[in-house]
Amino acid sequence: MSRIQKMASIGILTALSLILYLFKIPLPFFPVFLTLDVSDIPALIGAITMGPAAGILVQFLKNVIEYITHGSYVGLPVNQIANFCSGALIVGMIGAFYHYQKKLSWVSFTLSISIFLAAMYLLNYYFILPAIMNLLGLNMDQYLTSFTDANPLVKDFESAVLLIIIPFNLIKIFVVYSIGLPFAFRLERILQKRSLAV
Repeated sequence: MSRIQKMASIGILTALSLILYLFKIPLPFFPVFLTLDVSDIPALIGAITMGPAAGILVQFLKNVIEYITHGSYVGLPVNQIANFCSGALIVGMIGAFYHYQKKLSWVSFTLSISIFLAAMYLLNYYFILPAIMNLLGLNMDQYLTSFTDANPLVKDFESAVLLIIIPFNLIKIFVVYSIGLPFAFRLERILQKRSLAV
């Protein structure tokens, strides 16, 4: 694939990602502000077919354009930064494993998911959730209300991250991988056949 073809492909995948980002699915047993979308799938396709950097670039462009066109409900682009970090981890690691090993194993999936969940725990605990709380002008008790309403087992900030944010991210990465990887592998086989036929 030439450089121009890669740039065009990244543009198309970014556009698809932005379209998919418009369709957000609320999940039962989670706060209303946590919605599931499949906008990471085009970036995952890019990471598998063109390398992890391409997938991460799709995520970056999606969030930059999303902030420029729609802004953020907290003013600063905290939610876009969170989405970029989440998406870049999801597609970057599995793309790196695939391009290094030329295949994916259960070890690859286990490491990708484990690193993703650990990173999202740290990011949400130390940066994302505190930043949103401060920008909204809420104290800890007010902020935790939405978490305790969704899950009565939530008693403090740490349990909110462990019992709400981590399960949500586990569902997200499972959905993205289970839907996106079959598409990505099929597309890569098609591209390989075309390159051999040329």
